[in-house]
Amino acid sequence: MPSSPLGNLNPQTFIDTVWQQQTLLVRGALPEAINIIDGNDLAGIACEPDGEARLIIHDAAQDRWQCEQGPFKAARFKKLPATQWTLLVQSVDHWIPEVAALLQHFNFLPRWRVDDIMISYATDGGGVGPHFDYYDVFLLQVSGKRRWQTGQRCDEKSALRDGEPLRLLQDFHAQSDDILAAGDMLYVPAGVAHWGTAVGDDCITVSIGFRAAAHREIVQAALENIADTLPAHLRYTDSPAAIDTDSFCINDAAIDKLLALWDNLPRHTIRAALVDALGELATEPRQHERITPESTLSEKQLQKKLQAKNGLQVEHHPASRLAYRLTDDKSHAVLYVDGGQLHTTAALARAICKGRITAAECATQADSELLLALINQGSLTSA
Repeated sequence: MPSSPLGNLNPQTFIDTVWQQQTLLVRGALPEAINIIDGNDLAGIACEPDGEARLIIHDAAQDRWQCEQGPFKAARFKKLPATQWTLLVQSVDHWIPEVAALLQHFNFLPRWRVDDIMISYATDGGGVGPHFDYYDVFLLQVSGKRRWQTGQRCDEKSALRDGEPLRLLQDFHAQSDDILAAGDMLYVPAGVAHWGTAVGDDCITVSIGFRAAAHREIVQAALENIADTLPAHLRYTDSPAAIDTDSFCINDAAIDKLLALWDNLPRHTIRAALVDALGELATEPRQHERITPESTLSEKQLQKKLQAKNGLQVEHHPASRLAYRLTDDKSHAVLYVDGGQLHTTAALARAICKGRITAAECATQADSELLLALINQGSLTSA
């Protein structure tokens, strides 16, 4: 079983007293992660055509920031200043299995909330300035040292600096100030200001972010889901009172007719639309174009693997995201895969998410077709 990164704090206490409430510093959280990656590995990903990376350079004399988007040429790294720059590489878990394995240490939180693992490499003084995020993040130091200051709660009304390529806070009020060494970890809730600065060279920090869909995104997607359930023949109709003496006026009676449309929607329809919106948004991949099959299976090959002693072992594509919800009868489920949804049995949905599927869980032709489609589109890889 993977070790806990919470030190002496048990997961339930963390969820009850810390998660999304306050920062937490854990010394020696994951010593096994020390030197899990180096700067050359990160630079290599940053030079890949589908690598997602940024270079952040700080001009200390002018206190100005520069941001360059990757992918980069290898020669770019030879022209960087000696200090005060940072390389940020997104989705490193998609590239390096050992980095992806770090997520197992955070299984006490919903996997469908995980965004990706971003890793930063910084020279002395490097960082991205004072800022806040709309997601929760665990900041794990794996090489060198970084000074972390955490500050005030922020929101969309917090003033940002003008003329910068980054969302930097105009004001930062430090409330904690700590230097993290390799193996140490800092948890920062969404909305809390923080500022990290490399202390010395070869500073590598792993950021494990937990995405949170905006309410506006959830409501917009839910409305689309509700609209899909309404038959075309249902139309707006007038009441006598809705016909105003001013023929241009949409009056209160007309508005009440519209509200009645919403009020008459069954609660289970609204509930399902909202949770489907959350499932679709939570599983939307960061890099959908990277999801391609390593190999494909035929129906015959699939059945042979399902009949094996240990069943069919599958792995999720590193860029794929999966989650499921149970339907009202608890025996069926909606399986969310890479921003879409599939209807299946609860047993098969769980098995796909867990990575081990037996013939009993894939018992019908429809089950086989669903499983084959996921393997042959690349979302799953069969062992």
